[in-house]
Amino acid sequence: MRKTILIPTDFTVNSLNVLKSILVNNQGMQTFDILLVHGISLSDSIRDLLFYSKAKQIESLTNPEFEEACEVIKNKFDSQISSLRIDLFTGYNLSAFENYLEGNKVEQIFTTDNKSVLSNKNSFDLSRFIDKCSVQVIKIDSGFNTIIPEKGKIAEVFMNQISMG
Repeated sequence: MRKTILIPTDFTVNSLNVLKSILVNNQGMQTFDILLVHGISLSDSIRDLLFYSKAKQIESLTNPEFEEACEVIKNKFDSQISSLRIDLFTGYNLSAFENYLEGNKVEQIFTTDNKSVLSNKNSFDLSRFIDKCSVQVIKIDSGFNTIIPEKGKIAEVFMNQISMG
């Protein structure tokens, strides 16, 4: 059985711990279409919109550690991951978010109680839409992160253990 899930991301390795937790706790050996989504506001400038490229925007927001951690997770949980996409949500209201969820056939949203690290001035936290949307939201308890010297590195994906609530 295949399920489409959405996980908000801030392009840090720590945000991938939610994905790792889902895959580790997958008892039914379900396969997932995974959407890692980041909220970002578009410019109002016509010139900026003419030359806007979602791929370039994603490339500017990601970092080598995040990309490598995604590859490690894809390789480790290959049998459970049908697809893994990184996408941007650029809407301004709940209706736009609901349309995004419907258009991508998202069945569940997994999120954590940790605040996102918004490194870009145009980024915004998706939690204001996630809390009010009609799709099932599952909160992941991340209250007991292990203190590791490799914070922010790929090793963090393998060291942290979080539980599903």
